[in-house]
Amino acid sequence: MSAAPAGPVILARAGESAGVLLARAGLRGPRPVIVVCGGADEMAEPQLTAARRALGPALSAAAALTGAAVVDGATAAGVMALVGAERARDPAAMPVLLGVAPAGMVEHDGERGDGRVGLEHNHTHVVLADSDVWGGETPLLMALAEELAQDRPIVMVVAGGGAGTRAELREGAARRWPVLVVEGTGGVAAEVAAAVGGDRGGRVAQLAVGAPAPSPLQDELRAGDVRVVRGDGPDALRRVLAWELQGDSSALKDAWALFATYDALATGLRRGYERFQRAILLLGIVATAVALAHDSLGWELLHVLAIALPLVASVVFALANRRATGRRWVLLRAAAEAVKSEIYRYRTQTGVYAPGAQDPPPDPPQLLVQRLAQIDGQVVQSDASGGRLTPYAGPLPPRMDGGEAGDDGLSPLDAARYVEIRVADQLSYYRRKVDSLDRRREVLQVVAVVAGGAGAFVAAIGEEIWIGFTTAVAGACLAYLGYLQFDSTIVAYNQAAAQLAALQREFRVSGEELAIGSVVDRGEGVLMIEHAGWVQQMTAALERQRTEQGGGDKPSSEADARPAA
Repeated sequence: MSAAPAGPVILARAGESAGVLLARAGLRGPRPVIVVCGGADEMAEPQLTAARRALGPALSAAAALTGAAVVDGATAAGVMALVGAERARDPAAMPVLLGVAPAGMVEHDGERGDGRVGLEHNHTHVVLADSDVWGGETPLLMALAEELAQDRPIVMVVAGGGAGTRAELREGAARRWPVLVVEGTGGVAAEVAAAVGGDRGGRVAQLAVGAPAPSPLQDELRAGDVRVVRGDGPDALRRVLAWELQGDSSALKDAWALFATYDALATGLRRGYERFQRAILLLGIVATAVALAHDSLGWELLHVLAIALPLVASVVFALANRRATGRRWVLLRAAAEAVKSEIYRYRTQTGVYAPGAQDPPPDPPQLLVQRLAQIDGQVVQSDASGGRLTPYAGPLPPRMDGGEAGDDGLSPLDAARYVEIRVADQLSYYRRKVDSLDRRREVLQVVAVVAGGAGAFVAAIGEEIWIGFTTAVAGACLAYLGYLQFDSTIVAYNQAAAQLAALQREFRVSGEELAIGSVVDRGEGVLMIEHAGWVQQMTAALERQRTEQGGGDKPSSEADARPAA
């Protein structure tokens, strides 16, 4: 026999509205709502373990942050028992845990036996639908969630589950609620993960609406916003829940979307630029080798190739120059970092967003919108607008390098959280990039030195004709290093990382004595100087490269050569 729930148990009467039932239970909205659906007795231990690790802590953290009410199936088994146990661990974090079940299938008011199951005793409120079958409570559960939320966001979370969960999932998808399916919890959640194609890297995967030959489950859910989140811990689920439940942060959400757009475009352009440069340099090496081989062997085919390869290299260079890949990469990267800085200034309420920074005090969301419009306007007026500016369509906020675990991207930040998220993220990025750049630089330098030694060797054995080839190889390696500014970038990254690490250490020692404005000013100042220096170096390098590789169209104006930041 299970203990009675901690709060009132309300038995719904025929025709009674959701609003009346909530009033009888003593609940009032509006407030964000998390609807939890999932397995009860059918969950095996591995699936229960995955649900326990991901579900409870994520629900508790998201509810504490957003004030959301949690609505589930009320019974003392499976997912509902896990949610109740999490509330028992920290009742203040989950102030409202509303359970909804069919009256004829649960123990209440002395009704026992006949296949009835116990109610979970940590629920703050329970409403029993006038039904004698499992699934008969689903319409009432949905109505109560909508009445409690009113105009606030509702998010459905699915872990495990059987036929009843499938019906609830259909209802949530039909209402266009975000439906978050927890990976690794078995049951219906496993079916959805297989149908949708969950991203094991932690990205939230949208249902593939246009996928060929959709499965029946895909067909049922294709109109909904169904996603798969990682089930190996609470961070992924907590991030998405907190993001979706904070529906009144549209300016900040727009800022993250703009940053993600610029960031994704800049990353793609950087890769394209590097591919073009490798192709040009490789074609130059091959053309040199073919020309030398033709001089040595006199084959007609080599003569044709010796003429064709330089022409191909010229075409590749013309395409690269025409697309202005390098300039657009630098401009978009600068704009992305400018937006990111605005986001963290806004979240910490420092700089222009600080109370008293302006007279009269500005409305922070409106000010953020204005500053984003300035950055976006500068991008549109620069070379960056000479190609596609496709909006980002992935998860928000986008995952970064480190320190952002569990960060929803919207919550206000104090000094400690700013150091944990922003400073740690940039430190991780700088250190990772320095390691990568240093390895690549070492390989290219070794190849250049070996090519130089090979030139001396072929000269010594009387094959001077091949000195041109070894010189071309060495020159290509060194040119590639110069185009991408390996040396200066490594120095700049190391200097910025050292300053951020010093700020991190200082905050650990005397964090309480450092005002948040000072901490953010120092952190953003280090990043601003590093980004500005990098942009200046890359702009100069691109101009030198344009001149060395045969000219081409200059930027259409001085503004085109400057970063949007």
